Amino acid sequence: MTIITKFEKKCSVCGRTSLQPILSSTNSWGYPDIDLRPPEMRRSTMNTWLVECPHCGYVASNIENKLEVPKDLLKTGAYLTCEGKNFKSPLSERFYKHYLISKAEKYHGSEFFSLLHCAWTCDDNDDELAVEIRKLALKSLYKIDPQEEDEKNALKLIEADLLRRSLQFDEVIRKFKDVILEDKTQNDIITFQIELSMNKDSACHTVEEVVEK
Repeated sequence: MTIITKFEKKCSVCGRTSLQPILSSTNSWGYPDIDLRPPEMRRSTMNTWLVECPHCGYVASNIENKLEVPKDLLKTGAYLTCEGKNFKSPLSERFYKHYLISKAEKYHGSEFFSLLHCAWTCDDNDDELAVEIRKLALKSLYKIDPQEEDEKNALKLIEADLLRRSLQFDEVIRKFKDVILEDKTQNDIITFQIELSMNKDSACHTVEEVVEK
């Protein structure tokens, strides 16, 4: 069950308050996509993952968190227009603005996941930009230096999907044909990505398709 409540939050940038949604609880039922996008009901809570101050446009997981770069960033044309990208969804815009903030703050992990989540929202509303955002997400992914093996493997799975879904089929095959992971399901996902790439398949697929093969 998903429970979303609203609380008054004071923006750390402009000092004004607004009602913001807070995710109190949720659950997941079923299999994630092979880029690890969660299934329902968590899938439908993306509108709570980031919030936006309606007064100054600051985007954060919590607008009470301090902005680590000059607040003039929020007034730039690049920020206000999402660098000219004509998103069809306000949620896509929110994730992209958070990417711009994270990029300016040099938080590479946050920068990458903001773009990944933006791509997910484009899948739902704006297929024309989904490929472009995934290519941008790949550039951010390559800035990350994961230390833990679990994180490294998770990023490999996401990278393979980003490459395939941005139509870089030959690159998937080249980079992953010799990759072997210890976890059987993860290894099977990589094999599945290669098979899909050989068939020029750029569609969304789920882990269920892998485990039931």
